[in-house]
Amino acid sequence: MSSIRHVAPLGALVPDAQVLAWCRALRAIAVLNVGVWMSVALLGPARGGLAHLQLALSGVYVLVCAYRSLFPRVDLERLVVVDTPLSSIFLGRTAATIAEICFALQLGLLVHQLAAHAGLPSVQRAAWAVPLFMIVAQGFCWHSVLTLNHITQAVESSLWAAGFAWMAVLLGFIAFNSSGWVQGLALAGVLGAMAFVAYVLTVDVPMYCRRYRDGRASGRVYLRLDEGARDAWRRRVHSGSWSAWRADALWLTPYFSVGVWVSIAMTLVPAA
Repeated sequence: MSSIRHVAPLGALVPDAQVLAWCRALRAIAVLNVGVWMSVALLGPARGGLAHLQLALSGVYVLVCAYRSLFPRVDLERLVVVDTPLSSIFLGRTAATIAEICFALQLGLLVHQLAAHAGLPSVQRAAWAVPLFMIVAQGFCWHSVLTLNHITQAVESSLWAAGFAWMAVLLGFIAFNSSGWVQGLALAGVLGAMAFVAYVLTVDVPMYCRRYRDGRASGRVYLRLDEGARDAWRRRVHSGSWSAWRADALWLTPYFSVGVWVSIAMTLVPAA
């Protein structure tokens, strides 16, 4: 969005009541999440090597989500609630990339663990395609953040949906060939994965496509990658207006709550 080079505030400088309530809720959730993760780390069941890996990956995800909850931002719009260097779009996106790769590896490891319990070595090998979708998605995300082109953000979301769809297929196969808690957890995973896919395809992707069409209609000129890197490091559009945050709060809130709870829950799955 090279046509928007300003650093002027968008909307209210002082957050309105809805934004204040939302930010306080995010902070409370962040404190809760860190406390729950620490409790699991200290008091959780006996662990093997893979369980320790799950816990470490989850710890990164929990901490990054806590940081992002304290300093909410919307990458392409350069939108921030708290105007501080810690709200840097570049810094936040870097932390988010690390966290999302950790979460993606957790998902692949979960399928791998359940397939091991079910005695399905072919599914164990196929499980590593799950995080591969999400890791590739990070490249499209960075392209979007640097160029300000929403269409590659739609591609990123689609790749996450594809990874979850593949995970649902593998978990369905595990459920069909197992019993007891493994079957129950696999079925729950299928339902959760398909719910996520439905959400992405009906909410996230259409939102980004709509923003792309709006940008094209307004004649938006996109940034080069080097321009975008400098812009993402320096520029922040400070706003406390709920109208500016409403659409993105719909996905940021479950991301920093439900997503973290899923991450922590995966640390409790016994290793085979």
